Parts: sequence; structure tokens; C-alpha cells
Amino acid sequence: MELTKEQIQRVEHYLNVKNIKYIDVRFEVLDHIVSDIETTIEKNNLDFETAFYKVTDKWNTHLKETSSWFFGIAHSAPKIIIDKAKKLFKKWFFILPAVYFMISFFNYKLNIIFSKNIENVINLFFQITSVFCFVLYVIVLILISRSKEKTTYRFIFKTQNLNLLIGTMILLDFNFFNNDGSLSLSLIGLLFAFILSTFMCFHFYRKHKEAVKKYKIS
Repeated sequence: MELTKEQIQRVEHYLNVKNIKYIDVRFEVLDHIVSDIETTIEKNNLDFETAFYKVTDKWNTHLKETSSWFFGIAHSAPKIIIDKAKKLFKKWFFILPAVYFMISFFNYKLNIIFSKNIENVINLFFQITSVFCFVLYVIVLILISRSKEKTTYRFIFKTQNLNLLIGTMILLDFNFFNNDGSLSLSLIGLLFAFILSTFMCFHFYRKHKEAVKKYKIS
């Protein structure tokens, strides 16, 4: 049997209570729960109320509010959102520190001393890159903050505000060389990590926009 409009609204209210307002997950979960209730009613010859509580009792485990060390305990969401976010973010979580330490390691091993002219050119290039990434990051941050719709991608983006602090630290120093003409290990590592994190956040912003467009949310 198919659920009535009022019964589907009851399921939607349940999702609202459970904070399933992330559009890239909500419609899929809604379809699953509605289908589960319909199947339970038919197979067990139950009324809607009994089937509803039977099915939602199973879903409560997946929809409970939780957090993950991937994003920090300050950022909580329903378990189904956290699980999806972890899958999407996991590779970035390990790539970012890997880039920082790899760049620092190679720079330490090479230990090249540059002439003043070359130093100025490289420094200028890194400074322009830093400003570009910082401005791009701030623009994307403003755009995604103005978006009223929730998605898993927006949740991930909001957990990455520490990257803005990294960008600010780079801009405060702005000299990528030591006094002896060698590259600053810490700033170069931070710069490349910030470049990658800016690309990552832009990627999740694009995925957020695609999700909004897919579900025709204006």
C-alpha cells in the first residue's frame, strides 16, 4: 500500500526532529523510510502507527546526533551525515598534513640557498599565490555561508575554518625566506597546505551547488 499525504508528512516531521535537513541525504532517507513502512504494513498486516514506530526505531541508530574526530567534537550532526562526510573528507584529511610534511622534508633535504634576485622573484610569486588563495577562500566562505540550504558538503566546509587561520598566519609573515637565503620550512609547508585546502573547500562548494541544483532548491 502507498502512504497517504498526511502519513508522509508525519515521516517528514520525524526527519525534522532528527535534524535530517541536509538535502543530499534527506530525500533518499525519506524514500527509504516510506518504503520500509509500506513494506512493513503489507508483510505484517500492521496499522500505520505500529509500522511507523517499528521502522523509526530501526532508523534511530542511524539518525542519532553524533560527532567525529575527523571534524572535531564541536561539529555534530546526525550519524548518517557524519558517516557520509567522513567518506567524502577522508582522503583530504590525510593529504593535507602529508603535503605539509613532504614539502618541508624535501626543502630540508635540498637546502638550496638562493641569490637575492631569485629570492625576490620566488617570494613575490608565493605572496601573490597566498593573496589569491586567501581572497578565493574568503569569497567561497561568504557564498556558502549565504546559502540557506544544508548539504553534507556545506557541513564539511564549515568544519574547516582553521584553514582561514592558516592563511592569515601566512599573510602576517609574508616572507618565505630565512635570513640566509634558504626557504622557510614552516611557511612553505603551510602555504602548500593552504593552497590544497583552498582547492578542497572550493571543491566542496561546487558539490554543494550541484546538490542544491539537483534537488531544485532555489
